[in-house]
Amino acid sequence: MQSKTSFFNKGLYKKNISRTWIAGLLYFIILLLLMPVSYIISIADWDNTYFSDVGITKGMCLFMHMSDMPTSGLAVCIAIVLSAITFWYLFYKRDTYMMHAFPISRKSAYFTGIASILTVAIIPVVAVSIIMSIIALTVDTIAMGGIWYWALIVIVSTVLFLSIAMFALMVSGQLITGIAFYFIFVMLYFLMELAFRITSSMLLFGMGASLQSQKVRIFSPLQYIPGNCKVDYIACYTNNGYLKSLIMKLEGAEYLAIYFVAALILLTGSFLLYKYKKLETVHDFIAVPFMKPVFTIGMAFFISMVAGAFVSGMYDATGNHTYSSKFAVAIVSSLIIGVLIFFATQMMIEKTIRVFNAKKAIYCAGYSVVALAVLLCLRFDAFKVENKVPNASDVAWVGIEANYTMVFTSEDEINTAISLHKNFLTDKKELRDVNVKYEHVNGSYFTIKYKLKNGDSIIRQYQVVDTESPDVSPEYVAATQPILDFLNNPTIIKEHVIGNIWDDCSVTDMYFSTVTYDEKHNEFNYYTEYFMNLSEYEKMKKFEKVYQALLKDIDEGKVFQTTFAGYSSEREDQSLYNDFGFNVVNKEVPYFSDVDTYYDEQYDPRTTYEGDGDMHEQSIYCSLNTECKHTLKALKDAEFYYSNDQVITWEKYNKVMGYEYEEDPETYE
Repeated sequence: MQSKTSFFNKGLYKKNISRTWIAGLLYFIILLLLMPVSYIISIADWDNTYFSDVGITKGMCLFMHMSDMPTSGLAVCIAIVLSAITFWYLFYKRDTYMMHAFPISRKSAYFTGIASILTVAIIPVVAVSIIMSIIALTVDTIAMGGIWYWALIVIVSTVLFLSIAMFALMVSGQLITGIAFYFIFVMLYFLMELAFRITSSMLLFGMGASLQSQKVRIFSPLQYIPGNCKVDYIACYTNNGYLKSLIMKLEGAEYLAIYFVAALILLTGSFLLYKYKKLETVHDFIAVPFMKPVFTIGMAFFISMVAGAFVSGMYDATGNHTYSSKFAVAIVSSLIIGVLIFFATQMMIEKTIRVFNAKKAIYCAGYSVVALAVLLCLRFDAFKVENKVPNASDVAWVGIEANYTMVFTSEDEINTAISLHKNFLTDKKELRDVNVKYEHVNGSYFTIKYKLKNGDSIIRQYQVVDTESPDVSPEYVAATQPILDFLNNPTIIKEHVIGNIWDDCSVTDMYFSTVTYDEKHNEFNYYTEYFMNLSEYEKMKKFEKVYQALLKDIDEGKVFQTTFAGYSSEREDQSLYNDFGFNVVNKEVPYFSDVDTYYDEQYDPRTTYEGDGDMHEQSIYCSLNTECKHTLKALKDAEFYYSNDQVITWEKYNKVMGYEYEEDPETYE
């Protein structure tokens, strides 16, 4: 007879396997289809495949195949399925009492259950890895490391999610609740951060774009593992698309070690919960005393905080309201909703609606006071969220997006942008209520984005109004005008709108569309002169003259100007309906794209081509206006157009077309 103090019980182990082997078999079949079957299908007609055409070998193809295989997504599912089946008895009274009446210690039952779960979850992974290894031996052993590193990632992920599943199942006496807790715990950090970001985006000054900068952290393993613990590669192709080199990488071993240690700690904690779990807690919503206040307060606070922000958002949608009134609505709504959720969770925990008593009322009052304190801290920016401006030494670049998108990378420009941002924040009271104070003044938004050297981003978005309006205060102008002065500096415009090669480039292409009205058909005719009869040299000489004229207009502040006025109909009599654009090229100097950098635009990082990163040209679109005298004259001299009637404003176009409503010119482009 086996010792009651043993960690392992052979009979129980076999019984657990008999209940879960079907799940393991289904898991194996899924892995089989995902990995060896799909790979064999992909190489079946090898000579006619894309891989063969570009010089990728079967071994390389196998490694690439492994890099696309799921990891944590598989583990998160199999862990809860096997845990729920194995410890099913914990959620039914008759089974619970019967199980614990056997001469098997809780220690033995727990660790035997863990052993059986790991057996059923790991054997399919190992079996499929062996099959893939056999395939690798027949084609090329180059992929062998990728196969077994994938297996390691899945195994560690399975152990981690198993530990979370065990903790979730031990804190509840209901199976469905335990499964729900499991997915909540897996996503907990992500959901908590998301709640704060949603709230801040709707309530805090400048935080409207905070959701854009949310980054996956190590505390969210379901999302973090696929991006940081992976089989990866970098394939470099020649310009004609043929494979030049393949760099294979196995990333994130240190994170796997951290997750494995965390899993062992959680499994130990889950064992202690199981060891001291009372039999009578079966069917209880929460079976562990310390989790009851944690669940109640957590649910009440986070749900009510987000709900309060949405109520405030609905209130704001009814008209223009001050920052303080919106926050007041949010606080009151959050407290009321929080109280309702507090008692609702108590009803679920106590399994009765009779939870309204003096003791619960005192607890609820205490929660409300703490929640109020946290919300007031947000209101008065005690955590320095609204006023957060990073140190220049931590910043890789600063981007400002208004009428144009500009990215500043030099130390001087970064320091200037930070200084302007700090100056802007000196009088938040004046700035955060511009929608109310200057309700009838034209306005827009501008965004400041800091890309930090550690890879994080800080994004702030502000509502602003026309600084030239006679209605705005001197304080408002003092906060905003320096930003416009900086963005409208001719050197800044040329460097960041045209690009870093503006003063050392060739203009290889240029277009200007002429527009003439056909009264007979009541429509406009468009024409663009391409100078097909001229040589490339002759065309570039024309383009260069127009380009130099454009630079003069930039120096005089006539084009590429940033304003905070947004669009107003007063611009229609100046803005041209004609399209104008050109290409700048410098074969020796790589072009730095402010827009691509600002939006972190990247193609597949695993695929590169010879010369990647060395873009040497850029197409520039320019919205001209009637004040661009130098450019218009140069265009006419260069025979892009012949008559002033071929150049029309948006005002004229709208009148001829019968548009009586205001329309943003950009919507026509």
